[in-house]
Formats: sequence, C-alpha cells, structure tokens
Amino acid sequence: MLAYVFSHRAARGVETEAYEDSLRLFHRALATAALSGFIASTTFRIRGDYSDWYLLESSAAMDVLNGAAVSGDRAGPHDAVAGMGKLFNLAAGEHSLEVGFEVRFSKPAGMKYSELYARLQPFTASPGAGLWRRMMVLGPAPEFCLVTPSEVALPAEMRPEVFRREPI
Repeated sequence: MLAYVFSHRAARGVETEAYEDSLRLFHRALATAALSGFIASTTFRIRGDYSDWYLLESSAAMDVLNGAAVSGDRAGPHDAVAGMGKLFNLAAGEHSLEVGFEVRFSKPAGMKYSELYARLQPFTASPGAGLWRRMMVLGPAPEFCLVTPSEVALPAEMRPEVFRREPI
C-alpha cells in the first residue's frame, strides 16, 4: 500500500471557497474514473495549507493516477494547484483517509528501524492508526508520518510535529 501525498496552497487572490470546491470536484472525478490500482483520495486542510492523500495499491498505479489527473474534466482543477509531493509506504497499522491527526517525525540518529517500529507499536495497534514511511527520499523531510484518529505525543527525540487534519 502506498500513499502519494501532495501539499499545496491556493495562489494569492484565489478565494478559499472556490479553491476547495475545485478540489472536491477533482477528487470526485478521480473516484468515478475506475483507475487501475487507485484506491481512494481526499484533501485535508492543515494549518492553512492543503494535503491531498492518494492511496494506491502499488507504484504501477502512480502512472495511471498521473495520466488521469491531467486529462478530461480533471485537467483544469489539477492545473490550478502547485505544490510538492512525496511517496509513502504503509509501514505498520492500517490506512485511513479519515479526519484525525498527522504526527510527522524523524527516526532518532543511531536508532535501528526495528527499535523504532517496536516503540511505535502501541500507537500503530490502535484502530484507524497507520505509520507511513517516506520512500526513496522522494519528498521533503521528515521521514515518517503517523496518522491517528486522536492526538498522540511521541518522544521529543523524534522531533514530532502534530497537525490536525480538517476536512474540506
């Protein structure tokens, strides 16, 4: 399971309501396109910016999604946003596009991945929680994103940043 996460914001002078309407139309059009390997998508507002989450069965679905995003009735809304994306792999837990929280953090230097996953197991065992790991350094740091239905506090050594996902 992969998640392509695209962060963006409305250009100056663009009304928030119109921008969000365009995003909703775009995701509805993707949902009805019956794309191979595409599971679901949505947009969250996070501290004034936007975060699109696209759940994919595999990396092969990236090509299908990319082609569909810029064609047909999706081309206009797609072209109206600019931002940057990153690719995540579901490392533990389950995928969810529900409203909740994103805790973005880094693995402490010197800590083994197996130790990190063991320390996070109580969080990822919760229903609706998923630990996503950035793939191949595609996208900006930090390396991990823990998605949870409720706010959690990770150890300070992980330098966590907690963001509330707001539906648009």
